Amino acid sequence: MDSKKSMPKLLDLLKRAKAVVKDPEAVGLLGLEEKLLQMENKELLPKVKLFDQTLSKQFTALERGLGKIILGAEITSMSEKDMKNTLDLMKESVDQIFKDTIPLVERMTAPGPISEPQVHRSKVDQSGLDQKMSQEWSQLGLEDIIYETPAMAKTRRTYEDLESMDLKLCFLSFSIFPDGSVMKKRPLIYWWIGEGFITSTQQKTAEEVGEDIFEKLMRKGLINQTGSKPSSCPFVKSCALNPWIRRMLVALASKARLFHFDSEWRRMPSYDTLTCRRACLVYNNQIRQGDDGPKVDDLLTVFNVNAQYLGLKREWLNKLKKVAVLQLGRWQDSATHHIEVDDEDFVNQEDVGFLKGLGTQNKHLKYLSLRGISRITQLPSSILNLRSLEILDLRACHNLETMPSDISALRKLTHLDMSECYLLERMPKGLDKLSSLQVLKGFLLGPSKNSPCKLGDLAKLKNLKRLSIHMGNESEVQKGELNKLKDISSLCRLKISWGLVSSELKDQIANEFSFPPPNLEKLDLQGIPLEHVPRWLNPRQLGNLKKLYIRGGELSSLDHGVTGAVWKVEILRLKYLKKWDKDWQKLKGSFPHLQHWDVEEAHCCEIKKDVR
Repeated sequence: MDSKKSMPKLLDLLKRAKAVVKDPEAVGLLGLEEKLLQMENKELLPKVKLFDQTLSKQFTALERGLGKIILGAEITSMSEKDMKNTLDLMKESVDQIFKDTIPLVERMTAPGPISEPQVHRSKVDQSGLDQKMSQEWSQLGLEDIIYETPAMAKTRRTYEDLESMDLKLCFLSFSIFPDGSVMKKRPLIYWWIGEGFITSTQQKTAEEVGEDIFEKLMRKGLINQTGSKPSSCPFVKSCALNPWIRRMLVALASKARLFHFDSEWRRMPSYDTLTCRRACLVYNNQIRQGDDGPKVDDLLTVFNVNAQYLGLKREWLNKLKKVAVLQLGRWQDSATHHIEVDDEDFVNQEDVGFLKGLGTQNKHLKYLSLRGISRITQLPSSILNLRSLEILDLRACHNLETMPSDISALRKLTHLDMSECYLLERMPKGLDKLSSLQVLKGFLLGPSKNSPCKLGDLAKLKNLKRLSIHMGNESEVQKGELNKLKDISSLCRLKISWGLVSSELKDQIANEFSFPPPNLEKLDLQGIPLEHVPRWLNPRQLGNLKKLYIRGGELSSLDHGVTGAVWKVEILRLKYLKKWDKDWQKLKGSFPHLQHWDVEEAHCCEIKKDVR
């Protein structure tokens, strides 16, 4: 034990304890803090060279006591009486430290000036343990205490009672995410599909099964919804995990050999193919990709946990003959998390770089994520060899300019996400040949001469349930083209976003849109360039619509001037509408079935929310 580092550690623990205890003064935490600060101010510890031999036991007891209080307040609702009893024992330790230390200091002759100890305190979030767990906690021996608490015993029973092995495997997958992480729901579900943890049924797609699993884990309290007011918000897009529950998962996942966790960096997943079939890419822990590196022929999954620079070699990727999941992109909820390709050859030359090594996984690769990776300007044609690929996630690849000219070879593709790829100039040919496609995001309506795939071609996709379309300043639409949306009979969710559009296109938007009855349940309009409500945006034509989102743009109201016409919408979101009519009571009268509404005015940022 390093005595000079013990005091800042104790003060950090004390700060965490104060953050989770309802009344720190009542239980005596403030008095304890005063004594410890007094000890630090007197510079007792640096003056006593024999500290390690004489006082380390007292400091260890103090650390354990603080840990017990934090755990009690965080997990088991420790009573005020129990906290006081624990603090009484801790005060005895502090008094003993003073008793042992003061005489030693007084016996020193001419100690001379003593410099300020070089202390680097870690910044601790006021919410307690949810954001950061230092490595020092593993040295305090608190795991036994945690696992003996009633709350953790209940959590273990909840895990053991999960009704299927698939549900347990999905839950165990959360073990690889560092403490304090906020995970996006969609990449998690895609991962589960790629691994085969979940599959489609006669009634539901694999993604819908994943949604159900996510909801079950949340309902059982095993994962937590994130957001400012998660309990009142039906928009579940991300989640977090209690750090103590994660510790339980790490132990279970290690025992099941799902993942390997680094012994030197405790509770962080690592790259080790000797004990399991899943390898994790971790920051500052470079993988050995040469002949002397671990064997990768049998790997099932490669998951980028927090590596920011991808310097993977084509030769290494070529060895991944059995890999089913390549999650190289972003899974974090924060869009600011940075990942980039560390491969100059790939950036500067055509059809070279590590991604060219992807074509060899043609038999097994089901899920490929490059989400949010910078410096990828094009996808190599070798990706067309991935004949088993089901999910291709290219979302927010901001430097991506070119897709392969024809992607019809990817016949098993069910999900293709090209949204937020702002430099893409046109859609690839062959989209209409992807008969299994269920989700298509980022479909670009560009200049007619550069668009081998038209909006009307998507009507051939009989399984397409979710579609997002973007129209920009170069978008050109042939007469009657927008009316063909009604022919996509399976469509349930539609998102349309606009940039600056021509006056001719505005007229087409106002008059030609038609939506596919009777299945459309969600409509999301971003940046709509019309001030007056178009005739197609009405409750009679959208009779089964459950969710309506309108964000940004010129729209001023949803009033058609037709009496008796009301919406069946249950969730309404209106945001950043600078010309919006502020008669909210009249608006609510047109939406008698609302369960949740979220309105934010662009000019004053006033937020109105209501949950019935």
